[in-house]
Amino acid sequence: MANKTDFSIVITGTGFSGICVGIQLKKAGFHNFKIVEKASEPGGTWRDNHYPGAACDVKSNLYSFSFEPNPNWSREYSPQAEILEYTKHCITKYGLDEHILYNWEVKSAKYFEEDGIWELTNQRKEKIRANAAVIGNGPLHIPSLPDIDGIKDFKGEIFHSSNWNHDYNLKNKNVCVIGTGASAIQFVPEIQPKVKNLYLMQRTAPWVLPKPDGKFSKTQSVLFERIPLIQQLNRNFIYYLNEAQLIGMKYDQRILKLGEMLGKWHINKYVKNPELRKKLVPNYNLGCKRVLLSNNYYQALAQDNVDVVTDGIQKFTKDSVVTKDGKSRKIDAIILGTGFHVADSFQFYNVQGKGGVQLKDVFSKAPQAYYGTCVHHFPNLFFMLGPNTGLGHNSMIYMIESQTNYIVDAVKKMTSQGVKSIEVRKDVQTKFNEEIQKKLEGTIWLSGCKSWYLSADGKNYTVWPGFTLEFRNRTKNIQLKDYILEKGKVKKAEPELV
Repeated sequence: MANKTDFSIVITGTGFSGICVGIQLKKAGFHNFKIVEKASEPGGTWRDNHYPGAACDVKSNLYSFSFEPNPNWSREYSPQAEILEYTKHCITKYGLDEHILYNWEVKSAKYFEEDGIWELTNQRKEKIRANAAVIGNGPLHIPSLPDIDGIKDFKGEIFHSSNWNHDYNLKNKNVCVIGTGASAIQFVPEIQPKVKNLYLMQRTAPWVLPKPDGKFSKTQSVLFERIPLIQQLNRNFIYYLNEAQLIGMKYDQRILKLGEMLGKWHINKYVKNPELRKKLVPNYNLGCKRVLLSNNYYQALAQDNVDVVTDGIQKFTKDSVVTKDGKSRKIDAIILGTGFHVADSFQFYNVQGKGGVQLKDVFSKAPQAYYGTCVHHFPNLFFMLGPNTGLGHNSMIYMIESQTNYIVDAVKKMTSQGVKSIEVRKDVQTKFNEEIQKKLEGTIWLSGCKSWYLSADGKNYTVWPGFTLEFRNRTKNIQLKDYILEKGKVKKAEPELV
């Protein structure tokens, strides 16, 4: 049996995942942990993505911790700055500041089998050792940069949406935007009035539905604060409404045709040019890719200074973009709205488990885990938002809280039962992932489109193919029979994490 003060944990990242794990560890009496953060301030995705118009596409009352409601959201869908402020508030309120090491970018992680210890090394070759490690840096932080002929020769301004250059003045510039995903539909309407010409390079038209957004009144905020039950009921209503969307995505795709009708109505309402309308109607079923929400995207595309280009990029020169039809357009700047490495984010991890096994080698065949949290060959290592925990219909915060329950329960049982190492059994992991892939068959996500949900071999290692309530129930407690346990005295990690 190990003392809670002896057992040490290291967590990577200060986004919602790292914050949630830190808070729940403290509540469970575990204070011997550190959270390492590559940047100089916290916030994860909401720190990095500060482009104009950045906001959440899940309603504020659900996109927040269940144990920390915020009665002061300004809108139904929070803007980026408010969400970032919320993460900082949680860090301060729950006393996580003392546990965070900033400017500490993990370059490698190695498991020492004999001691049951993880050793993490940063960019300065500094090391930190712990009895358990939680990978909480999520999939939305490694920008996906296109490898297009001539892009390196371009002499103008170029940046990714997650590394927005606010110092660059877009006024009266000819701007080429690559991508029409969740980021682009938010920043395009913001920059359209400023630029001279906006060339939107569209490979696939997204489904964009109206966003049921609006400001919270002062009365609503006061009610949320004074009668928390009202905010809780609102949260539950949003949750179950979102959860119901899975019926169409998994069980009866005919339901999604109603959404497609709404999407087409949305286009027709704001886009009067028949040629442009034709370009903007998606050629795949609603839900196959991420469904987007906006109240100003189509209005922006209908303006005279916007050209939606569907011919595909052939190359860039030092001052222009050339499309496959041979047409050249002079440009001053390129903005990459090309998203992130999600299905293949593992390739950037240098994580060595039991017997010298590398995570990127294991995941290159198939990025599979047990409840997206534990991976065979990697004892005492827990992933947040790992394989098949992504959602196409509900709030990721709900999944984060579910995984956190599971991890904290694992740590409790390790310390109370004198477990030095805990590793998911190979047969359990295999059986679980066979079940996942079986449940994905016939769903909207495998209906034929190419999306970031899918890996290079066309398999979906991203989405949880069921109700989030089922995930919550299945991850309430860790079942030790699913794991290979090595009992013995827990060796204190040196240097201690205090």
